Formats: sequence, C-alpha cells, structure tokens
Amino acid sequence: MPTIYDVAKLANVSTYTVSCVLNKSAYVSPELTGRVLAAVKELDYTPNAVARSLQTRSTKTVAMLIPTIGNPFYANVVRGVEDRLRKDGYSLLIGNTYDEQAEQVRYLNLFKARQADAVLLFIVPEGEEDVAKLVSAKRPVVCVGRVPNSFESDSVSANNVHGTQLAIEHLVAKGHKTIAIVTGHTTLSTSTDRIEGWRRTLKKHKLPCSDTLIETSDHTEVAGCEATLRLLDREPKATAIFASNFPLMTGVVRALKVRNLAVPREVEVASSDDSDWLDIFNPPVTTVAQPAYEMGAGAADLALLRIKDNNRPFTKVVLEPVLHPRG
Repeated sequence: MPTIYDVAKLANVSTYTVSCVLNKSAYVSPELTGRVLAAVKELDYTPNAVARSLQTRSTKTVAMLIPTIGNPFYANVVRGVEDRLRKDGYSLLIGNTYDEQAEQVRYLNLFKARQADAVLLFIVPEGEEDVAKLVSAKRPVVCVGRVPNSFESDSVSANNVHGTQLAIEHLVAKGHKTIAIVTGHTTLSTSTDRIEGWRRTLKKHKLPCSDTLIETSDHTEVAGCEATLRLLDREPKATAIFASNFPLMTGVVRALKVRNLAVPREVEVASSDDSDWLDIFNPPVTTVAQPAYEMGAGAADLALLRIKDNNRPFTKVVLEPVLHPRG
C-alpha cells in the first residue's frame, strides 16, 4: 500500500505539504497542490484512517444499534441518521441486535474497540445497565425511540402515549366497545407508554381496560401471532386490536386468519408505525405513523452536539406521531 511518504517523494514535496493538501489545513500553492493530487492519483493513495484518528482523537464514525434493518421503521430511522451525518463528514456503522442483550453487549464492545465517536441505539429489553455504563463513562450516547428509565441521556422519541390515544379514539368512534392491545416488553418505554395511551382513552369513554385485554410478547411476527391467539382465548369478545409495531401487527392479522375471523368485519386492526406497503392489505391498515426519518436526523444532531461538547446538559426530543385512518 502506498504511504504518504511515497506521495511526497513522487510529488517532490514534504509530507507536511501532502497533509496540508489532503486535509485542507493550510494554504498550499496551486502548483504544489496539483503535483500532490497528481501523485495521489498515480499511486492510488488512500489516507490511513487509523493513523489519522490517533492524531485527531476522532474516527469520524458514529455507531448505531437497531433491532433489525428488516423492519421498515428502523430502516427509515437509519436513513435519517446517515443523511445527517454525511453532511458533517461522518460515516455510520450499523449493528442488528434482534432485541437480544448478548448482541447489544457484543456490539457495544466492538464499537468501543473501533473507537466510534458516538453511539446511537434502541435499547434492548433488560439492557439499560450496559448503556448506563457508557453514559457514566462520558461516552457520547443517544437513545432513539426507547427512552431509558434508570438513567439520564440524550434521547429522541415519539409521543407514544398521544399516538396510541389517536388510534384508540379512532376505533371508539367506529363503535368498538372492547378494544385489546398487543405490545412488546413492558421494560421498554414504548410499550408502557402505548399501554398508558390505550388505558387513558378507554377510561375516558368508560370502556373496559382491564389487564386481560393486554398481551405482551417479543417484537416478532411469530410472537405476535402467539400472543394474539392467547388474547383471543381469554377475550373472545374483543372487536378491535391495536398492535404496537409492524411485526406484531402482521402477527395479529395472521392469528385472526388462523381463527377464521374476518378483518375488519369481525375484528378491526390498527397499528403503530407506517409504510407505503401497508396499502397492499385488503383493506389497508390504519396506522399511527412515527416520524422515523426525523427521529434519525434528530438523533444524529444530538450525537454531533455531544461529540463537540460532552459536558452539555442532556436533551430529550419528543416528536408527534400522525394518525393515518385507512380501511
């Protein structure tokens, strides 16, 4: 691999001049700049990022942990993060945890070894302690979507209480009296907030909101299907179900199909998260859309601010979701 010394020798300049040209850190005459760039092109030289990071104490990389890139919601969050970081010359490293604590620990250790300048993440269930250690060690951390309960940090999330209220109000307005909810782990703020929004709305309308109408599970389609089957066995009179996210919603619909219950004639379904592909459902699914792209861009903004000033007060950003009534 060609080095900066090879470039300097071919261009007949000092390594300092090469560095100034490549980093644009000082004025270099057009003639010398042209010689350096010609040598870089001829040698196909690429600056050593590791060596540069040792000098600048920055790798210009930000790491991000998401449950799975296969979920369109997380993919849109990542798109927002990457677009914002690119403007400041940062690159993005991505890891999928599949909501498993062991994977979160493995990736956090990897990101520390790679000296990522900041970490953005959706905390896994039971995984707050691992992240709290990073924050207490003054590592730049931004929690996305899921706000930690046991420690303070920068965070960007959606107003899940209000979003769920919008969905339940929609179902109540359509005449439903027994509305159930299928959600994820109650150790996560997203789940507890959605249950709170569900319960507040039903209490407001003096409708049943007992714990028997709540079913929790892992955030997968299979788990969502199994949870819905348990719910239907316990509460066969439920005429509407609110699902906490994409995979759970598809699990709910699958379970209703297993029980030969027509959607929406016998049981109506609404869901958090949104995507254009939901229009292919017949009828299309009513959703509460979280501003995924904006959440990602906002999280990247907070990460960049934290990198510049690690002593600034923690910032919590809460964005408002939007109801998309469909069939």
